[in-house]
Amino acid sequence: MSATTPPIPERPLPMPTRESQPYWDGLREGRLMLQHCARCGQVRHYPRPVCPHCFSMESAWREAPLDGRIHSWTVCHHPFNFFFKSMTPYVVALVDMEAGVRMNAPMRGMAERALKIGAPVRLAFEPVTEDVTLPYFTPA
Repeated sequence: MSATTPPIPERPLPMPTRESQPYWDGLREGRLMLQHCARCGQVRHYPRPVCPHCFSMESAWREAPLDGRIHSWTVCHHPFNFFFKSMTPYVVALVDMEAGVRMNAPMRGMAERALKIGAPVRLAFEPVTEDVTLPYFTPA
């Protein structure tokens, strides 16, 4: 029997939709772009075709601030996908953004013991492929 190296698992990547493409384009450009209802003005996050407030299908995209505060977090010890096994344990933060939405993304650069509800954080950007950039949070 010969020893073989197991294949490296493929990283799961988002599949942008017609509604979410401007969000992903913004991340690639280092900007947080949020969808807003063209009728009532409410922010729609996650991007979707119909406003959950007034049911309008019209929307506009606006750049949003990158700052927020930790609402909650989880420490992942068991990866949801084998690609992330070597990264465990890792922190996923749920953050109340200044723009009025709540986002979740990996937290980097902050020790688990330093995590506190209300701690200021800033959204950052990780280019993964030519087309996909993923968000993550860092201490502000």
